[in-house]
Amino acid sequence: MSLINLILISHGAFAAGMREAAEMILGPQEQLEVFGLYPGDTADNFAEKLEKAIEGFGDPDHTLLLADLPSGTPSNTAMLMVMKHHVHALSGYNLPALLEILTLREEMGPGELVAAAMEAGREAFVNADDVIKEREGRV
Repeated sequence: MSLINLILISHGAFAAGMREAAEMILGPQEQLEVFGLYPGDTADNFAEKLEKAIEGFGDPDHTLLLADLPSGTPSNTAMLMVMKHHVHALSGYNLPALLEILTLREEMGPGELVAAAMEAGREAFVNADDVIKEREGRV
């Protein structure tokens, strides 16, 4: 199976920070692009950047966009790319979801990868109070 291309998009530098954190843990990553939406950027200019990245990868069906916030401009632009270029998209990602994608993107197709990422992202939320109670045997 071929490596799934990734494009991280966000408001501001969130996507760049996620890439930096992921590469700190897993090492340098190939076929990974990052775009932030900043004050003064327009949705049209942002979409143009994404389209160029998608075209640069050359395989829309093996391209996954990860957006920071559902219903935000980056996420809405990702939805447009899904409709226009038939890429895949996931909104609301976190670091555990990104790490799951990066470690499995050569072994899974886009649909399976999105499902695995969503599960990893949900499971990563931990209430510290519950963990402490469990460790102290107070559950």
